[in-house]
Amino acid sequence: MRIGDFAVEVVPRGKGVGVREVGSGHVLARPGQVYALRLRNSGPLRCVAEVSIDGRVVTAGGLVLEPYCTEELERPISPDEDGRFTVVAEGDERVFGPDGGRDNPNLGLIEVRFRRELPGGGGPERARPLPPSIMEPGILSRHSRLSPDVLRTLGREDVPHNDFKALMRRMDGAPAEPSRPYEDDLGLDDTSLHDVERAAGTGLTGHSSQRFIPTKLGPLEREATVIQLRLVIASVDAIQAASSLVEEQRAPERPAARP
Repeated sequence: MRIGDFAVEVVPRGKGVGVREVGSGHVLARPGQVYALRLRNSGPLRCVAEVSIDGRVVTAGGLVLEPYCTEELERPISPDEDGRFTVVAEGDERVFGPDGGRDNPNLGLIEVRFRRELPGGGGPERARPLPPSIMEPGILSRHSRLSPDVLRTLGREDVPHNDFKALMRRMDGAPAEPSRPYEDDLGLDDTSLHDVERAAGTGLTGHSSQRFIPTKLGPLEREATVIQLRLVIASVDAIQAASSLVEEQRAPERPAARP
């Protein structure tokens, strides 16, 4: 989905049928699909992206995007978690706790808030980070300590998908406006209702070598550009057939909780 200078895309990693974003802002996926968030800044100013998943912020103080630059976030910015984002179906108590995520109105919601650095803000000039493909994995360990300041990515190395070994910490976030109930029409373009099986959220699997280093910016604009997507579990046929034309700006609806 793109709004103005900014865009967010769910990018599949590893094995699986992949994911498909549809016009309603829903992202159709299968359980166990590893993914990354592709964040794009097509404007002439640096910006900070604050990412929340399932109602929990996963980017600490924020992730810096250079002008005309794309970054892929595959893990929470946290010293305690290094697993990769993975689609998990609603009802999994190992990941979402005793309610299996049924009581979370933000289950599956991916929200990114972009704020630009104001021109002439006095941010220090910095060399643009090297593309991950030419970073040497050996230098990553020297920059593993995180800071509450905004951060930028240092590099990434893909690793094979493994079974669950680390789960996202349950964090208390600010209360959000509940999404509307799951109605007869999800607005999933050409995807019929029976293709959507249930709600989905995000857990962590395997290990990510992606690291971040602190940086400084000048003052940011007050108003954020907000982009929202919603993960849902859908059939393989629906994923393969769905289109990816997205212009919808309201928060995608959350499928109803199942007993």
